[in-house]
Amino acid sequence: SAMIFFRVFVAVFLLAVVTSVVVTFIMPEAYASTARIKVEQDTAATPSVSAGYDPYFLQKTFEIIQSPVVLDPVIERLKLNEKWGKNYNGGKPLETMNTLEMLKMRISLTPERNTKLINITVYSEDKNEAAQIANAIAQSYQDYRIEFQAGKLDAQIPKFPTVEIVDTAKPGLAPVRPNKPLNIVLGAGLGIFLALIVGGITALIAFLIRKRTRKIPSVA
Repeated sequence: SAMIFFRVFVAVFLLAVVTSVVVTFIMPEAYASTARIKVEQDTAATPSVSAGYDPYFLQKTFEIIQSPVVLDPVIERLKLNEKWGKNYNGGKPLETMNTLEMLKMRISLTPERNTKLINITVYSEDKNEAAQIANAIAQSYQDYRIEFQAGKLDAQIPKFPTVEIVDTAKPGLAPVRPNKPLNIVLGAGLGIFLALIVGGITALIAFLIRKRTRKIPSVA
């Protein structure tokens, strides 16, 4: 039983590790680029929050950044319907609504704790495209807030910008996805887990079969 367990354990473990390595290396690589913006609350245009910080402000900001009012101008400016249509739709331009959904899946928004800073991270197989899109989103959101504030304040020029682009995105030096070392380690861990289960079950079955065979009397 011990020998059976060992053989099955090794076979299952190696199969899991080899599978994780193969899958990891055939997965498309993706680069990440991050633009950083500083967002101020427009308290003059929102008197209800003038006495304090709006607890829903960050959530609203994230929703607006990922909405068509900000992303549609990005799609148009970078001609993503045509570009992504060539890459993913057999050369036929995509509809804006489809491009919008694809773009939203490539965006990650994260706040920096105890600051007014928001990181706009974009993932793409093309490192230059990732940086271009991140910068375009930051610029589009800044434009939106300027237009929004101008309307709220009867077209008066604001005394300070409500959105400041602190850092522009740069093309990534190396792909961030997939995380090859992590994937292989996880594959090895999963391999050990599966190998223990399959090896144990196989050894137990072999033991029960051998035990049952011994109990069957031989026929003279």
